[in-house]
Amino acid sequence: MLKTVTILAGLLITFTPGYAQSDSTPTSDPNTLLTVYLDCRGCNSSFIRSEIDFINFVRDQSAAEVHLIITRNGTASGGTQYRLNYLGQDDLEALSNEFIFTSYDSDTAEEERNGLVRYIKLGFIPFLSHKDALQRFDILYSGTDNTTAQQLQTDKWNSWIFEIGGNTWFSGEETQRNLNMNGRVRVRRITDEWKFQLNLDENYSRNTYTTTDDETGVTDEEVYITERRNVFSLLAYSLSDHWSVGSYFSLGSSSRDNIDFRIGGTPTIEYSFYPYREFARREVTLRYGVYSSFFDYTDRTIYGQTDEVLMRQELDFRAEYTKPWGSVEARILGRNYLHDFSKKRLLFDFEMAKRIVRGFDVFFSVGYSIINDQLSISAEGVTDKEAIANTRQQLTSYEYWGSVGFEITFGSIYDNVVNTRL
Repeated sequence: MLKTVTILAGLLITFTPGYAQSDSTPTSDPNTLLTVYLDCRGCNSSFIRSEIDFINFVRDQSAAEVHLIITRNGTASGGTQYRLNYLGQDDLEALSNEFIFTSYDSDTAEEERNGLVRYIKLGFIPFLSHKDALQRFDILYSGTDNTTAQQLQTDKWNSWIFEIGGNTWFSGEETQRNLNMNGRVRVRRITDEWKFQLNLDENYSRNTYTTTDDETGVTDEEVYITERRNVFSLLAYSLSDHWSVGSYFSLGSSSRDNIDFRIGGTPTIEYSFYPYREFARREVTLRYGVYSSFFDYTDRTIYGQTDEVLMRQELDFRAEYTKPWGSVEARILGRNYLHDFSKKRLLFDFEMAKRIVRGFDVFFSVGYSIINDQLSISAEGVTDKEAIANTRQQLTSYEYWGSVGFEITFGSIYDNVVNTRL
């Protein structure tokens, strides 16, 4: 008798949302559970699927009743904002929903993922009105802590955020040793109207190579060091939903680029073709600025300069779309020096992730730069060893990069089970 009761209790728990782990064979009754396609790059999808058991997650968008698109962006306080867009399909095409979940910089990974899952669950409620699973839901309200609420409304730092960090990386073997150290400081204050950002970065890289002459047995050791320091600040003001003005300021040095010291700044203006608040789904901007800077070079340049003041103009076009079928990002950047328009650079960059047909996705990115603005190149030239170690900037008229990938998936459309064994 006890054994029978235990079996019945186990079956009851299995079919009760909130207690169950999804079975590898989902229910055959379409009225019981909602079928969902999860579209979230960089999310812990395994955790999401394991924690939501009133949903049949499918791996094919066309087989889903709801397409859930999750996009992520950093917040001013160092946290992460998740925008959850629920798009109904087929019989639910008329339904849609949108939630925003924000995690704090102080949240642990566990707190962040639990909070995200809680919001994801809430967003499915409007789509469950015709599902049997809705009958098994209840509502719990934890109440409001007035003290905590008051603390959240009072910000003693007045939206200022400070970060200090650093890291080191090293490796070695019998004939070579590598050491890389980085330090950084971040200061920012971001409100709906103003944005201020200050970045300080320093990088030190040391590569040591040991060679032995086979005939004489003499060992030779060569050391290559590159150092880079950079201070960058941004101040932006929001004029409207479509217009912003601001300025950039930077100073620094780079041993690789033959620059002992540089300092410069620029006023800039930006137009957004869509309201800025729609950035999570679509963003198209055009920015223009004129940059004035002073350079003090380590060695005399190929143009005979040891120091100079330069001005250049820059036009930057960016577009980014996130759609149910995938995402697209594009950028076109053009700039030239005002004292000589032939000294210019033109950059093209394009990325796309697209579902071609059911079960067939492609991913690719490509970029190309036309380069004729390397004014800081040293007149002393580059040795073969410096070229191999990439410790000195070299003349080039172009630069390109790219990647291509695809994914073909077939078989069961369901994707509920999480199994981390082995």
